[in-house]
Amino acid sequence: MQNTHKHITVLLHEAVDGLDIKPGGIYIDGTFGRGGHSELILQKLGENGRLLAIDRDLQAQQSAKKFEQDPRLEFFHQNFASIVPLLEHKGLVGMIDGILLDLGVSS
Repeated sequence: MQNTHKHITVLLHEAVDGLDIKPGGIYIDGTFGRGGHSELILQKLGENGRLLAIDRDLQAQQSAKKFEQDPRLEFFHQNFASIVPLLEHKGLVGMIDGILLDLGVSS
């Protein structure tokens, strides 16, 4: 049986508006999911902006492929609990302008 469920991002604009996106800022979507929040963040970022997207789900990793051509987004297949080691590895400690974590119930 094929899954015909379409994911609808709840409070999409409210969550992203709360980040107060700066065009050249660096942001983290710690729960990438299907990429709804990340897509809107990218729309608000300028060409020098950056988005680190994190999710441990294999479907999220597949969904991230639609952003492969956008150099502003970098996807990491891991748990958001590893944000600090990731930032240390990337040399970004203290440089993040906002973090989004959608901690709702997974459907």
